[in-house]
Formats: sequence, structure tokens, C-alpha cells
Amino acid sequence: MLKKLLVAAFIALPLCVSAQELKFGTVKAQEIFQMMPETTAALGALQEKNKKYEAELTKMGEELQKKYADYITQRDSLPENIIAAREAELADLQQRAETFRQMAADDVQKEQEKLMAPINEKLMQAINEVGTEGNYVYILDEMQIRFKGSIAEDVTPKVKAKLGIQ
Repeated sequence: MLKKLLVAAFIALPLCVSAQELKFGTVKAQEIFQMMPETTAALGALQEKNKKYEAELTKMGEELQKKYADYITQRDSLPENIIAAREAELADLQQRAETFRQMAADDVQKEQEKLMAPINEKLMQAINEVGTEGNYVYILDEMQIRFKGSIAEDVTPKVKAKLGIQ
């Protein structure tokens, strides 16, 4: 009896599934992310921070070039111990500039992650809301899809509307 019941359930399962409308959606998340006003503001803040670091690096580079030029012009007239001290100073300046460059890059990267995380979260929330409201089984990012069949719906306009983007 149990065996017949299981067979009947397996036969009826495809009928039950086909009776439901399965909805699949795709979204162009990167396109929407770039259109969000928060992204523009965050990128502006990152550019400002980057400009400040670049200005400081330029200043350090100019100082290094000036000291190197002074060293080259005076090198032949200086005693060995002063030459060694100047070379050590130049090496130290170069090392400090490189350390600063790396620290600046790390700081800008951390700031980018900090600024972009809430924007990405807002986008994901809008996608989730569209998926829930539209009763979608899946909404996939088009960047990751190799094939899109005719039953998949592009929900990008719905997500844009949810975020108030034209």
C-alpha cells in the first residue's frame, strides 16, 4: 500500500509543479549600482581622499628629487661618511614614501569597502523585495549567467523603480 502511495505521489508531483507558475528573474545589478545616487556620492568622497594622498605623495617625491639632486651635485666634494649618511637619508625617504603609498592604498580600499557596503545592502534589499513581491523562485545577476531562456524575466526595471531610479 505504501509503495503504491509513493508511486502515485511521484506521478502527481510533476502535475503539481506544472500547475504552479515558476518565475525566474534576472537583474543587471552592476548597472543599477552605478546609477544609484549614493554610489556617485561615495565615489566623489573616495576621489577627494585619493587626491589628498596623491598631493602628499607628490610633495614627498619632490623632496626626494631635490635631496637627490643636491646629493649628486655635492657628492664629489663630500667625505665618505657624509656620502654614506646622505645615501642612507635618501634610502630612508624613498622607503617612507613607499610605506606611505601602501598605507594610502590600504586606507582608500578600506574606505571604499565602508562606503559601498551600505549601498550594496540597499540594492540587495530592493532585489529581495522585488523577488518576494513578484513571487520569483530565483533572481540571478546577469553578469553571472551564461544562458538566459525565454521564461526568465529581466526585473532590472522593477528594482530601479523600487530604488526610485529612472
